[in-house]
Amino acid sequence: MGSRIRALFRIRGFVCTLALCSTLLATGIAQAETPAELRLQSETGTLPSPPGTGGPIPVRVGLYVLNLVALDEVQQTFTFTAYMTETWKDPRLAFTSGAGENEYSRRYFKKGAIWFPLLQFDNSTAPRVLSSYLLSGTSDGTIRYTEKFSVRVSSNMQLRAFPFDSQDLEIVLHPFTGQASRIVLSVEPATTGISQASYTPLPLWHTGGVSCRTITGDKEPGKERSHLSFEIHVVRNSEYYIYRIFLPLALMVAVSWGVLWVPAGDLNSQLLISVTTLLTLVAFSVALSNILPPVPYLTFYDIFFLDAFFFIMLSIGEALIVHAVFHGSGNQAALKVRRTTRLVVPALFVVTIPILALVFLR
Repeated sequence: MGSRIRALFRIRGFVCTLALCSTLLATGIAQAETPAELRLQSETGTLPSPPGTGGPIPVRVGLYVLNLVALDEVQQTFTFTAYMTETWKDPRLAFTSGAGENEYSRRYFKKGAIWFPLLQFDNSTAPRVLSSYLLSGTSDGTIRYTEKFSVRVSSNMQLRAFPFDSQDLEIVLHPFTGQASRIVLSVEPATTGISQASYTPLPLWHTGGVSCRTITGDKEPGKERSHLSFEIHVVRNSEYYIYRIFLPLALMVAVSWGVLWVPAGDLNSQLLISVTTLLTLVAFSVALSNILPPVPYLTFYDIFFLDAFFFIMLSIGEALIVHAVFHGSGNQAALKVRRTTRLVVPALFVVTIPILALVFLR
């Protein structure tokens, strides 16, 4: 029994030794096939960047927008899905095409196996969500990294003409802090654009093209950081707001003009119409407060609402004046004043609308 146990221990020791030798041999072969400067640095956990040529590494970046998921004017943010493409050159990864390969043959890598530029969105409100990626290289050492992602970013919107406005939704890219001084970014037009699919635009927006520019800033002694700014041009579909907001407001003002045809001596009926219309306008404004953008300046909607509010208040003032004339000078004098206000008040309201439009929509 004892000899059998000793034999089993000897067999186990032989198997363990054989496994250890195999592991060491495989590691040696892997290191022999990988350039020493590309091996993962165990001390720092990072990979060295490509050897410099006396300046930063040029990286071409493209952004192709697939879908505008959401746009929030209240928070001034928007969410989109896109492909981001980064292209650069790493001479250490050049290879000689083998049998059955040509100059366009590609080799594929995993993240962590080679160095690649780390880019981030300056104006993101949350980390971008990576869906998938592809990292490949050609025989001359040209490396291309493509990823599909979704992200929510903030953009300063110019809402003075709301809801007849258009926006340039800005997306700002720059190298991650550790690589900011080592790479310089430029736009790759071939991989930049926006999809023309039916699902790409938002229901209340017409989508235009994508423009891009390179920005250099945050200068340090002897260093510069390059940024890329992509802008998606969108135009608001204002038809929704015309029928849901502006037409109801105009009708409320028209209802308040009913006092102009009520007998001058019936003040109670006149005030009942005007005050009821005024309270309806206030309730309407409160109902819309959570969907309108809070900005520190007046928008076209704000000034139109104030204009409607003013003319409803004007109808209350007109009723009081006519009632005072009725008791002071008689019914004929009151009718004379009312005939004038029946023409002047609606005309003034109609005239103020294009004037306000010229000021706020130019």
